[in-house]
This record gives sequence, C-alpha cells and structure tokens, in this order.
Amino acid sequence: MDENNNEITTRERQILEWIQQDPMISQNDLADLAGISRSGVAVHISNLMKKGYLRGKGYIFPPQNHVTVIGGVNMDTYGVGVEPFTAKTSNSGHIYHSIGGLGRNISLNLRKLGIFNYFISVYGDDADGEQFKVDATNHDMDITYSKQLMNEKTSSYIYLNQPDGERFIGLDDMEINDRLTPELLEARSEVIRHSRAVIVDTNLPEDTIQWVVTHFDGPVLAKAVSLAKVGRLQSSLSSLNTLVINGIEAPVLVETVPGDKESALRCAQELVDTGVENVFLYVDNIGTVYANRQQHIFLPQPDIHQKNTNGAGGAAIAALVLAAVNGLDFKQTAQLAAAAAYITSESPDSVNEAMSTDLIQKKIESLF
Repeated sequence: MDENNNEITTRERQILEWIQQDPMISQNDLADLAGISRSGVAVHISNLMKKGYLRGKGYIFPPQNHVTVIGGVNMDTYGVGVEPFTAKTSNSGHIYHSIGGLGRNISLNLRKLGIFNYFISVYGDDADGEQFKVDATNHDMDITYSKQLMNEKTSSYIYLNQPDGERFIGLDDMEINDRLTPELLEARSEVIRHSRAVIVDTNLPEDTIQWVVTHFDGPVLAKAVSLAKVGRLQSSLSSLNTLVINGIEAPVLVETVPGDKESALRCAQELVDTGVENVFLYVDNIGTVYANRQQHIFLPQPDIHQKNTNGAGGAAIAALVLAAVNGLDFKQTAQLAAAAAYITSESPDSVNEAMSTDLIQKKIESLF
C-alpha cells in the first residue's frame, strides 16, 4: 500500500480528536460539530478505519491490563503562608496555579509509576479545560474516555495551607462533576469492564460510585475527598477492595476520631468492619495505618518537612495499585503507600514531578 494512502487529512484529524474526547459520540453529533452531513462524517470515519486510526464499535479499543481512574480534574489555585494564618487580615505567603483534581492526580501518579491507565472525567470548553488537555498530553496521560462539555466551566479549587503544609481552608467550585453520571460511564462500559482495577474518588455522585461497584467485577479502590463528599461512599463500602482516607474524613464513616496511634488503629479497624477489604488511613502528625481483617501495620510519621499535604492520598492509592501489580506482601505494600504519600507532601505540587518507583524505594530505605 502506498504510504500516502495512510496520510490523515485536516478534517479527518479534527473528527479523530472529537472521537478521542468522546469515543461513543454519534455520527449526528459529529456532523453538527463539523458542519457537514452525517453521510459525510461516515465517509471520514470509514477512511480513518481503513488507515488504521479507528477500530470497531466505540471506534477505539482499550489495551489489555489497564487501570481505569474515574474522578475529578481541577484548576487549582493555592497559597502557602509564611507564618500561621491570622483571620480577617492579609497574610504573607506564596500563591501557585496548577492543574490538579484528585482523579487527575491519581492518574498522573500511576503514569509516573509505569502503570498505564485511562482517566475518565469531565471538563469544560474554557481556557482551563484546554490547559488540562495540554497538560495531559505533556504528561503522557490518556484522556480518551474523558468528555469535554460545551458551554461548561472546568472544576476549580482554591485553598490555603499553613507553613507546615496542613490545609487551613479550601473552597471548591465543582458542579461539573455532577455530570459524571452512570449514563456517561455506561457509554464507556467496555473500557471499564476490561480494567485490571478501577479507582474512584468521591467527586463522583453517589449513584455513579454505586454503578461502578455493581458493574465492575474486579477490585474497586476509592479515595475519599472532602468532608462534604465522603458520605457518598457509605452505600458502597462493603464492595470496596481498598479505601484510602485521612484522619479528618474517616469520622464521617465511623465513630472514632484518630488522634494518636491507638485511636488510629481503632479507627482503621472500624472502617474494615464496614466491609472494606483493605484500609489505608493517614493521619497528619501521627502516621499511617494499613489494615485488613487479618492484620494491620502502623507506621509513625517521620520527621520530614511537608510543603503541601494535598495530593498525598492520591499518591498513596497509586502506590497501592503498584504494590498489587507487583505482588508485594502486606508490610511492603504499607511502606510503599506511605513513602509515596510522604514524597508528595514534600513537594509544593499535588503531584511530585520527581515521583518514580526508584524514588519510592529510596524513601522506603531511608524511612523504614
């Protein structure tokens, strides 16, 4: 076959990009976007199939052995105080802007740890949404099954951290995540069904989390986020393989407030008693607990300089997937997740750009 026959035209590339944003998009919708007839779209799709750019129902087939992450993407604006904050006055500090969002952070951490994954989210057609697409490309993230929504604004999050990295206050504008519906996932059921594991965060509506645990037969891991959203896990706890949660969020689901080693262990056990198979609980200034029905391990927080604790849980859950993929034992798994969390908290960003399996191993050796 002549090489030139495989060249993609400008119109075909445009249609391919729309399909990559929404693999289940209809030919009628593509026709409306392109301003051409449906039959014209059909010709372009046929050409793309002949040239090897598209295949079969849903246009794109996922590779085997992938992980699927379903959650939020934000534009983050955050400040870090030079001194502890004083209310009702200006405070000196440093202000940062970056692409974030729990689901996005988990997906990026997985990529940095060498685990291919699809990230499913929704984002707007605004400047932040366009920046997210560029950021995903730059980080080799696959957002094929995410959906860009027209006339919508991308989720955003503003927060302030104390000098020691602890959250002082946050404000989120994330109504777009309500569009992460069971219907949207139903259209992506093939990529979800063929996953080796699915990770969700509580930016998802409760009925969407329920859809995942009832339609996916493999391990479902969940990362709690926000006191206002943790309760969305309540009806799905007994179906979770793993829950990653912090000491502030955990009391929404159980009675014990973790404030020291003993109460942290008790809190983790109460979470296991809800039916969750494995629990990774991290408590600021105390340490981490990894627990299941048979065993538990407590790792006290080391003496490190934390710059930003936002993102620690996302790194931990990515590390837990890495541990499962590599068949690590219980203790090794706990250490891997804790080390990943601490590596992240030492960076001003919600995902440490230096994150890697080698760096985690070095951190384990230095800490444990």
